[in-house]
Amino acid sequence: MNKLTYLDVLIVYNGKLAVSASNKSAEVSSPFLAGSSNEKYNTVYGYFLTKCYQSGLSAGFATSTDIIGPGFCHSFWQLKDTTWVKINSPCHSTLIFDKFSPTKSKGKLLRQLLFSSAQIKPFNDPDLFNLFFDKQKTYEKLPRYSIPTVSLQNNTHNGLKKSCQALAKLTHTHPFSVDFGPDIIMKDRFGSGGRRVYKFKFDKPQPILDILSRKTHVSYVLQPFTNFDQGFTHNNRFASADIRLIYLNGSIVQSYIRTAKSGEFRCNEHRGGLLTYLPLHQLPPALITKSNQIAKILNKEHSLFTLDFIISNNGNAYFLEGNTGPGLDWNTSLKENEVEAKKLIGLIVDELAVRTKSQVACV
Repeated sequence: MNKLTYLDVLIVYNGKLAVSASNKSAEVSSPFLAGSSNEKYNTVYGYFLTKCYQSGLSAGFATSTDIIGPGFCHSFWQLKDTTWVKINSPCHSTLIFDKFSPTKSKGKLLRQLLFSSAQIKPFNDPDLFNLFFDKQKTYEKLPRYSIPTVSLQNNTHNGLKKSCQALAKLTHTHPFSVDFGPDIIMKDRFGSGGRRVYKFKFDKPQPILDILSRKTHVSYVLQPFTNFDQGFTHNNRFASADIRLIYLNGSIVQSYIRTAKSGEFRCNEHRGGLLTYLPLHQLPPALITKSNQIAKILNKEHSLFTLDFIISNNGNAYFLEGNTGPGLDWNTSLKENEVEAKKLIGLIVDELAVRTKSQVACV
């Protein structure tokens, strides 16, 4: 049997995006394939592992396809100086930095297996993970702060019509219904990164019905489109922008905006949005107050999570969604973004070190 390596921290990433260290191809020399759109993550997680080593933590990087038991993976990557190295033998850790959110049964079973022992602790809070993973659940937990949200009953014309009617009633009774336009937003109930988000008009549903007929396996929610292109200004310029606040250990540790490109309502970087870090004093005080109220309701003071907002054209702040696994990458053309992203990784590693010491003390 191959030697088992015990690690203080194990990063487990989505196996569809990263390559297992068990891959024997000489062309695979890092977790993220050279030349792919994900290649930049080699730098990100290389830095992450380096910070772990500098903090005295033994750490490795594995994929969800490597999972073989509670806290166990059959192979993993490590960093030697600046070179990625394949370790084709099993590893184990009781502290998992989890970076995968499965939607299909196989992936869900692997995640359940990884955390099937109470001794195996995810870095991300499981309750928050489950809440934020489901946009309908998120709305039902925080309706006072959120945009009206209705689940699509089924992917048929009649199902879409009934769900749109239910949404219209919910929107009409909203205290600030004037914030919402006639368009409807349909988004993947369990999606992220601005993927599978569509805008349509109630009286012109055919393009959406065409999508529903092709994407029968996807569950969707509906929301009224919020007019927000004149709601927030930066550098004396109005633009469609969302605002992200990052919490760690009960406090906001970072904040930034993502500004949508011209003609686009989706602000995600994957959609061409521009990320700009801003200090809290440059954000609306009412938004900060509302965000802290949500954080108090969630009551997860020792967790890492983000809260995303938009400001309507009438000045009202709306909670969009939460996330327990914010992206750690950076735009290489913007030095400030690299500095801030590395700062967040440093804070995460500091917290990992604290948790490692706590686990040792409990043994």
